[in-house]
Amino acid sequence: MNKYQLNILALIFLVPIFASGQIPKDHFIDADDSVERGYKVKPFKQEKEGIYHYAVLSELPFENNCDSNLSEKEQIACSEETLRDFIYPKISSEINFKGNVYVYLSVTETSEVTDVTVSSSPNSETINTLVKEALNTIDFKPGKFEDNVVKSRLWTSLTFPSSSNEIFSVSLEKMKADKNPKYEDYENLLFDATQYIFSNPVYPKGKQFSSAAQIVAFWMNKDTGMGIPIFGEFYEALTNKDKQQFLYVVAMINYGLDQKINHNRILECIPQKGEKYNEREDVKEVQLEAAKILLEFIGNEKNNVPMTSKTKKYYKAYKKGNLEEKLFE
Repeated sequence: MNKYQLNILALIFLVPIFASGQIPKDHFIDADDSVERGYKVKPFKQEKEGIYHYAVLSELPFENNCDSNLSEKEQIACSEETLRDFIYPKISSEINFKGNVYVYLSVTETSEVTDVTVSSSPNSETINTLVKEALNTIDFKPGKFEDNVVKSRLWTSLTFPSSSNEIFSVSLEKMKADKNPKYEDYENLLFDATQYIFSNPVYPKGKQFSSAAQIVAFWMNKDTGMGIPIFGEFYEALTNKDKQQFLYVVAMINYGLDQKINHNRILECIPQKGEKYNEREDVKEVQLEAAKILLEFIGNEKNNVPMTSKTKKYYKAYKKGNLEEKLFE
């Protein structure tokens, strides 16, 4: 696929993000088991429930070096970074987990930790348990809103292994500020971004989701040493109205980087003279494995990507173990 087509594909996906903006001002995405998709937009100040987001607290519920005069945006970054730094040292560097972990928790007026949600991508009960155990070692104290002791709602994310240990919105801003970004410096970040996209429901208004999507889109038309072979009947059966084509590209990037980073295999998918591109083994492998990633993702209704009648035919073939035959018939 040429750079012009990739630019158009990325733009089609990102326009709704920029057009609709981020989540409403003074609101955030919270893990919530009471809703179907597990996430819900909530206000920073939930006065009826007595819960306050860490952005608006006058005193955070743990030891920190955050300035008392920070803006809400600055306090969010400082709080997430501090909480992250409490957790990382408690996790052994010898663990084999490679991916992202997302942590939600509340701290009550009596310093009790409640409503903990830890999710990982790819899912690992081992890393989830280790993070929960690490939370139990943190010396929490009551948070304060103005002069009142309140129940605090906290969030942070972690990446394993990680060269940055940053949330995607922070990494995106740093990448944008880099006047001469070198792909090798951002390859792990790109892989982490694709992992994040396939571990959360599609939510273009979410700050971290949109940041991850922008990171991927930035590198779509850059020279990464790996081509993106999107063509054929399966690709044509997808629709960008429901973000399927964009997600298929993300799945290809994800699979290619997984093979390179974790399995020391480079699937170039670059046209060569004297060869039919659509018959190359690396091209067919990337197309097939990416289709599996995509179909598994959109097959879960909670991920907020409706399937068309054409897509359902491929999903049925995938579930029956006949996807390869269906894809290359």
